[in-house]
Amino acid sequence: MVMKGVGLLQKEVEKDTGFEDIKKKFVGLCVAFKVESEEVCTGVFDVFGPEVLPVLKAVQIGPQEICSLVLGETCGDIDNPLHEWHVKFLDTPKPEVIEPELPKVGSPTFKILQISDTHYDPDYAIGSPSNCEEPLCCRSSSTPPLQGDVIPAGKWGSYKKCDSPKILIQNMLKSIAEEHPDIDYIIWTGDLPPHDIWNQSKESNLNIIQETVEQMFEIFPNTPIFPALGNHESIPAGNFAPPWVHEPDHSISWLYTKVADHWRKWLPASSGNTVLHGGFYSVLIRPGFRIISLNTNYCHTLSWWLLVNSTDPAKELEWLIFELQEAENRGEKVHIIGHIPPGSSDCMKVWSRNFNAIVERYENTIQGQFYGHSHADEFEVFYDLVEDSKSSKRRRKFRRKDKKVFKFTGRPVGVAYLGPSVTTFDNFNPAYRIYYVDGDHDNTTREIIDHETWTIDLEEANKSEEDPKWYRLYSAKNAFQLEALRPKNWANLIEKLVEDPDLFELFYKYYYRDSPVRPFCDTKCKLQILCDLKSGRSHQRHQLCHDLELTFGS
Repeated sequence: MVMKGVGLLQKEVEKDTGFEDIKKKFVGLCVAFKVESEEVCTGVFDVFGPEVLPVLKAVQIGPQEICSLVLGETCGDIDNPLHEWHVKFLDTPKPEVIEPELPKVGSPTFKILQISDTHYDPDYAIGSPSNCEEPLCCRSSSTPPLQGDVIPAGKWGSYKKCDSPKILIQNMLKSIAEEHPDIDYIIWTGDLPPHDIWNQSKESNLNIIQETVEQMFEIFPNTPIFPALGNHESIPAGNFAPPWVHEPDHSISWLYTKVADHWRKWLPASSGNTVLHGGFYSVLIRPGFRIISLNTNYCHTLSWWLLVNSTDPAKELEWLIFELQEAENRGEKVHIIGHIPPGSSDCMKVWSRNFNAIVERYENTIQGQFYGHSHADEFEVFYDLVEDSKSSKRRRKFRRKDKKVFKFTGRPVGVAYLGPSVTTFDNFNPAYRIYYVDGDHDNTTREIIDHETWTIDLEEANKSEEDPKWYRLYSAKNAFQLEALRPKNWANLIEKLVEDPDLFELFYKYYYRDSPVRPFCDTKCKLQILCDLKSGRSHQRHQLCHDLELTFGS
């Protein structure tokens, strides 16, 4: 379907068909195939068309290769030098990997708050249809379902395809300030606007960004905040043109200029240049401890200009290597934050592969990674994969309780924490994450000691006349009986989740923050989630997850 759609659009562009004529054909097909309503199809073309059509005119690849870049291994590999690039490393050899002693119980710690995927919807309307016909519901414009009764949107949100009312975000932030007055700093991993991607403009997105920034600053006026850009901040959603795209109609500088101004509240002046250039920055927050905020939207499969040339957009990874090498030289430890996780299927394979090589090279320096985007409460493990055909055989087979179990044997070199979303979209309870980090002492590792997820019962909140009560859902260390939260511990947990159905059910409960409407997870669902946990590298599922496929008989 993707290849056919792209092929049709490319043919029309090659024939120099006018915008309105292409739009008419697109909307007609969109409605005929019942993809969405005429209003949504029209809106999608009006928002995305002005960006996508010039890209299709400029690309030097066809539908098959475009499909490969957008959907990855589903469409096969691409063989094009503009999309098969290798970031250059410095000549400094990798130091020996020496596992430090675990931090002693009672050692000083930092307390960090992660907020992700708020997706504030200014058009949220209490009582509106939560089960509407559009891609986003609970709005004053939402149409009732064609079948069945209307399920009205609640005061605090809805489990359906709905985003966050302002009152929910405000209540959460105030609750955090009261419950956690000792927060050292906040990592804010993006996606502020709602999911109405067919009905957005630069002005509407900038207004939401400004309103949410002001909301954060009001509640946490004296707390350092380190933001990262989400894919929904741009127009169209997900599209981040690299700096070589200079045309004003296509450049993303309108967004970088505005967020650089907002972020000035929290970031040093030295970070301004890289924010304006590519939406990323590096900050030393303590002697020997650095935060690097990446713009992982430069790996987004729906960042259309990357179809023309995906080679290290904004030279971000080249810059990252320099920052990490400087950190290594000075003995600093680094936490990386971003929005789209490098292992997400939404991240281009070539970018993810290069990023994984960086993680493997600087595993001594990188002590934590923090992302959002999936809305789920989960994690990703990074492994030291080799680049040859033998790597797919790095697994062993043994028997347990008369069942064949296959294990992948790559060495874990990193872990990424995917913070739960504030938005309930969809079937989630809203949540935030608290991390405890090895603090200031002589032998600090800056590793994550534990993390907690805090949530509310949305169903009960909407029934009650009182404000929601936020509570700690679980501690990772206690819930999963982890000795530590190092990569090898998370890799071992994946193995236990494969073998222990009760433990997986507990994990799945937390995945949705104990939502009463979480869908049943069958074998296919379980395989998908477990493979996601192993996939710090995108579009490499057969190599990383073949053992799971064999174990579950897929």
